[in-house]
Amino acid sequence: MGHAIYDNEKGWDMKNVAYLLDPETTLFRTVEVADGTGLAPIFSLLGCRLVQMIRFDDSHALFLDDEGLRDGITAFTVFASYPQPLGGKIVLIRGDGSEPHFSPSIKIEDAAVHFKCCRPVLDPVFVTADDATPKGLILPGALADLKVRIEQRPPMLMDGRHDVYRARGDGLNS
Repeated sequence: MGHAIYDNEKGWDMKNVAYLLDPETTLFRTVEVADGTGLAPIFSLLGCRLVQMIRFDDSHALFLDDEGLRDGITAFTVFASYPQPLGGKIVLIRGDGSEPHFSPSIKIEDAAVHFKCCRPVLDPVFVTADDATPKGLILPGALADLKVRIEQRPPMLMDGRHDVYRARGDGLNS
């Protein structure tokens, strides 16, 4: 059900797909998922050994790297319906997490509004002419500190149509 490969002459052929969100790149795109192979394709898309499933809504599930929140992460995702950040890539499918998995029945644009891709950013703080060091010296322009802030951006849709890049040989499944 609901799987799409673009054919320039015929349009879209229905195949089984999922939506993949990568917080590092902020890309949210449609990818092909092999039929009848259990969770192996999802593990492959996520690039991990331990998967966690959470509900997206009544009809869809999110799969993510259970160990995605770890020391040294450079990006994470905030999902509007979940109380903590999600680390690593995220796969959205239709179903309750049990097999079989089906293509999402929600448009990728509608799913994207539920996510924010986040990354920590360091902003330099410089000494001003009014600042003084403990010894009383004033060093205007010297680096005084680094302030941390979290930058949040909506996912960037690779294309509103299903996996058009794959058909050209540029996509994830090419």
